[in-house]
Amino acid sequence: MIVTDDDEVARKAKMLRVHGAEKKYQNEMLGYNSRLDTIQAAVLCIKLTHIDDFNTQRRKVAQRYNSMLGPISDLILPKIVEGHVFHQYTVRVKDGNRDDLQHFLKSEGISTKIYFPIPQNELPVYKNHPKLPVSHQLSKQVLSLPMWPHLSKGIQEKIIEKISLFFQS
Repeated sequence: MIVTDDDEVARKAKMLRVHGAEKKYQNEMLGYNSRLDTIQAAVLCIKLTHIDDFNTQRRKVAQRYNSMLGPISDLILPKIVEGHVFHQYTVRVKDGNRDDLQHFLKSEGISTKIYFPIPQNELPVYKNHPKLPVSHQLSKQVLSLPMWPHLSKGIQEKIIEKISLFFQS
């Protein structure tokens, strides 16, 4: 906890707790992700007793995605490696179709997310760092699909059906 009557100290403290940003994805300094209140902590204590099962279920969801999305050549799928628990299931969409795919899925009632839409070297905190061409390319291609431990096979099949439909048209 920080208590201050200095507006600048308060501003910087608030920025530090959200990755060093006042505006989302506009990091100005190195910061943290430390916004956990007591209710969240209590829930987390209970959920942690189920972490191994949740991780196993997430890997199964990822395996189904990889199996069912594999035939779509317009996508680059994540590799399933030992230890990966798929907090996110993020695909790369080739040929600049990522935003169109996201809009199409949204129109079909399927939420997706673009994490880190701005390449790291374009953030104010890293303004003097060298260009990162791969990061720039990935920021325009990646799309995270719905992912949670209990994502049913039926819902996942609907998501994959809509993705397939998008690439067939």
